[in-house]
Parts: sequence; structure tokens; C-alpha cells
Amino acid sequence: MAILTKRERRKKANRKTLVAVLCMMRVVNTVVQLYLLITDLIAERHRQRLRQKPHLRPNPNYYQHQIDALNRLVCQSDTTCHNQLRVNRHTFMTLCHLLTQNGLESSRNVTVVEKVAIFLWIIAHHTKNRRTILQFWRSGETISRHFNLILIAVLRLHNVLWYHPQPIPANEPDARWKWFEVHKWHMVSYSNAPIDYK
Repeated sequence: MAILTKRERRKKANRKTLVAVLCMMRVVNTVVQLYLLITDLIAERHRQRLRQKPHLRPNPNYYQHQIDALNRLVCQSDTTCHNQLRVNRHTFMTLCHLLTQNGLESSRNVTVVEKVAIFLWIIAHHTKNRRTILQFWRSGETISRHFNLILIAVLRLHNVLWYHPQPIPANEPDARWKWFEVHKWHMVSYSNAPIDYK
């Protein structure tokens, strides 16, 4: 074998490096083309699925359904209001008025009346957000937010809503109160009773 000069050895090494770089570029190019082909196939398949699915139009009467649902609960009759919200219409409007006086305001999309109706509906029926969403045509986040706002506002009204009972004097003229009189010996025997009866 002939001895190569320094220059020829450098050329040979450069040629090997160039071949290695070209092979690497070809592999990278193949991988990129394969990736683009796969993403194009996935995108085309997705487009075909979208073409197959029928698009549902938004309900043009959506807001009217919200108003109708609220009117059906509150304004239809005292019986309906009492059955659904556990208060009559007068009490419902009084509560709305008290909450408004204490600083509760209607938001851009939800009135005070609807907020109170949502609160009373959840309390009266012990329901979850999912059922309340269908009743009031609102999102779960809206239902939860307004329920918490009304809960805080009602708790602020504790001085107005909390009833402080007055003790009945012993010489009450009404004869019915004598049946509620508690004697000491009843208290003693009751306090010694088993825990099940306390």
C-alpha cells in the first residue's frame, strides 16, 4: 500500500466525514417526511370525522327558556312556589328584598330573584349542581358561585332572621301553656334515663 501524504489523508478523512454527514441528513430527512406524512393522515382523518358529525345549532330561545324556568318556579302560583322552593311568593320576595337591602346586587346575567331561587331550590331539594343546571339553564360554575354568594348574604342576615324566644311567665293567662310546664322531678328522671332516650 502506498503511503499517503498528509494532504491526501486529510481529503480522505474529510470525504468520510462528508459521507457520514450526508447519511445522517438523509436519515433525518426520512424521519421528518415520515412524521409529516403521519400528521397529515391524522389531520385528514380528523377532518373526515368532523364532516360526518352533524353540527347542532345553538338554541335561539335559550334565554327565553331561562326566564320561563324562573317564572314557572316563582310567578306561577303560591302552591308551585311552595312545592318547589319551600316558601310562598310573599316570603320569597321578602327574602329577596332583605338581601337587596343588605347589599346583594344583580349581576350582568343573573338577577337577585334568580340567585335566591337557585339557593332555595338547592336547599329545598338537597340537589347537586348537575340537576340544578338543567332546572335553571345555567352552567355549573354559575350555579355554584351564586349559591355561595347567597349563602354568605343569608348568614349576614342572622340578626334579622334569628328569632330570640321569650320565656313564658308562670302566670300566663292562656290555659294551653300549662301543658308545657316542666317539673323538676321530670327533669331528674329524664336526666337519669338511658342515653337512647335523651
